[in-house]
Amino acid sequence: MTSADDILDQIDDTLSNWTGSADSMHWTAAEPSPAESTSGRGRNIIIQRLIENQGLSPDEARAAVRAVERQETTEHEALVASEARAATEEMAARLRAAFQPMADAAIATLKQLGESIARLSADNHAFRHLPEALGCNDCGPPAPPRDRPAWQSKYGPARRRR
Repeated sequence: MTSADDILDQIDDTLSNWTGSADSMHWTAAEPSPAESTSGRGRNIIIQRLIENQGLSPDEARAAVRAVERQETTEHEALVASEARAATEEMAARLRAAFQPMADAAIATLKQLGESIARLSADNHAFRHLPEALGCNDCGPPAPPRDRPAWQSKYGPARRRR
């Protein structure tokens, strides 16, 4: 058996020993959230558009985008806003074009579903037994109300085994 002093020495050694074995857990930096990594890509798109479309130098474009992100006034604030708006509109147009076939297919499917429902509702004989099924008229008389809970036996409690 180990003594209390041995245990305390082991704890002290653990606290002061910073080396780790292969199976020990190590802290790693958290990965950036998707929003953080996406904002960097968006920033780069706007910077590239400012360089190509507005004729700004890379340093001017970067400084203008950073200033707008920090909500500072800059001479290129209107250019950054217009390029951001244009990039957003282009991306929305791409998304619309990508999702349009799916939307068209969904609309066609819903039209077919509506036509099927209209055909079924016009066919009244398909639903003629529905009121009977709701009330279950041919099931016989209802069961009498119970005078005890369902788990309780009508013969009383079970006898004790000896």
